[in-house]
Amino acid sequence: MATSKNIEIPSNWSEPPIMWKTISTFAERKRPLEVFIQNKTKYELKLEEDFLDTGERIRTIFKDSIGPQSDWLTLVANKSPSFQLSVGGGLKYRFKETNCILYIGFRNPFIGNHLAFVELSNVEHPAKWSFDEAKGDNFRSSSFEKLRASVEVVNAIYCSSKRIVFRVEECV
Repeated sequence: MATSKNIEIPSNWSEPPIMWKTISTFAERKRPLEVFIQNKTKYELKLEEDFLDTGERIRTIFKDSIGPQSDWLTLVANKSPSFQLSVGGGLKYRFKETNCILYIGFRNPFIGNHLAFVELSNVEHPAKWSFDEAKGDNFRSSSFEKLRASVEVVNAIYCSSKRIVFRVEECV
């Protein structure tokens, strides 16, 4: 395992390390935010919908699927050089072979703390709903059937802002 600041990166991580040119571009942007998803379940997560209110993806588009026991990181930041714009979005993933949906929302507002939201449910909502639900608190969790999801706001690794860690695992 490789270690980068406060997070261990498994040697079998499905994605190559981020190129430093991308990181330096990202770190220079206004309102940068790292969105990190940890799928610690036996199920594949399939992206059904994404919503980006403001800002842009620096690294990639949101990944179509996140395999079982896999992690994924994307970087979002303000499109404009103005520091007065927020960055935020929402994602809707469905667990393959189940009726469970994972909603995650995130915001790095112009004023105030970073905001995050996570919910597991079988109720249909658009991805924008999770963005709208992203409210305060640095830690939240949700359970559905035998799955549990949590979100935590921690210090970022690739910028001076924050990393929002969304973790999904199976309940014992």
